[in-house]
Amino acid sequence: MEQSDTVPLTTTQPSNENSSWDVIIVGAGIAGVSAAYHLSKTAGAVKKSILILDAGALPGEGTAPRHSGSATMKVAPCIKMMVQIYAGSSKDMIRHHGQEGAKRYLQATKQGLEIQKTIAKEIWSDPDDLQDNLKELGSYYLGYESDQQELKQEFETLRNLGCDDIEWCDVERLKDVTGLQSTGFTCGIYFPKDAIIDSSLYAKRLLQYSKTQYQGKECSVTTRLRCKVETICEDTDGVQIHLDSGDIVRGQKVVVATGALFQLPDLNGLLMPCYSYLVHVPISTETNRDFSPNFFTWGFTHDWCFTNGKVRISGEDHFSAYKPPHATERCSRLAEWTLQQYKCSDNDWDVSSFPQQYGLYSETPDMVPLVGPIRKDSRICYLLGCNAWGQAILSYCASLVPGVFGFDSLDERQQEILELVSIQRFQELPANQQ
Repeated sequence: MEQSDTVPLTTTQPSNENSSWDVIIVGAGIAGVSAAYHLSKTAGAVKKSILILDAGALPGEGTAPRHSGSATMKVAPCIKMMVQIYAGSSKDMIRHHGQEGAKRYLQATKQGLEIQKTIAKEIWSDPDDLQDNLKELGSYYLGYESDQQELKQEFETLRNLGCDDIEWCDVERLKDVTGLQSTGFTCGIYFPKDAIIDSSLYAKRLLQYSKTQYQGKECSVTTRLRCKVETICEDTDGVQIHLDSGDIVRGQKVVVATGALFQLPDLNGLLMPCYSYLVHVPISTETNRDFSPNFFTWGFTHDWCFTNGKVRISGEDHFSAYKPPHATERCSRLAEWTLQQYKCSDNDWDVSSFPQQYGLYSETPDMVPLVGPIRKDSRICYLLGCNAWGQAILSYCASLVPGVFGFDSLDERQQEILELVSIQRFQELPANQQ
């Protein structure tokens, strides 16, 4: 069961006075909170002050004004898949980054999964709490008979790229997977180390843990909520952040983990904000159970799992968030697809009444996050671009932030992965020419 939060987080309210911090993190989602955790843990001998800014409430206590990807739902926890797969096919990843780049990405996601699991065991030290909030049941990447050749080729490619623990599943094996009965999938790839986590609660507890575990020792962690960042300006003395309240806060270093819709002029539109839709569907069949592994289709059109006895399904991705959302229409399509898969489409249900939500995520041109400073001498570290499947990769990238800022050293593998995800790979950005 979830333990109550007995220690409040330090929170500041608008003061109309300038303030100065060693590190400011813009965004209190999983990426930003994970960066705070790693910075707190590696603060070193000199105590460091960390300020976390967010336009919304604390993680797990409501949604930001623009519905972050970790937005909570009242009907059930916001369940997030922890997967090590690319945001596209292996062929697409290799086309963008070569064989070595594709291998490094998988190494990073695999390590990102382990980082999240390790942190989860720290913040939920009680075994019952851990079991309630972290489901290590693996994932199934599924296809129909017409997909078998392509999916089998994907399996072989992933094995050659270093996924040596994945398993091929034929139709007979899939028949025994709880939650897949009667769905019609005939082939799949099993990822045994993938998991499911309540992402909003994870971020909330991690933020509290970072504050209480290291407060007064290596660092202090302060949050300032419901404040909108207007501009982020770097000068010779540090970075100035102008808030909508009129306040100015100054940081020696800044982490930008804002997610999708915050406009960053230096990126020249490099980050594409997109919608993803989520709906909970009741299934009255023998497959009904409290929880199941992750499932996602070849082509990434749908991903789902059983949560609290219902199917929690998301998809309808890639629609631009510069357009208004069409949540009822697109969530209804997801619900109808689910009912059809589980042979429940004859039920006279109003699918538009099912609990639904939409969230935002961001896509990059080459399926890899944007991390680090845009110039070598910059004090601003970007931590952006989840590409819909990016919780594991961004969790890993957050662990690089202390090394990026020079608070810690990076080993050879970390340096290689930083080279892959570094925003400096986009050398022709105008901001890179200054």
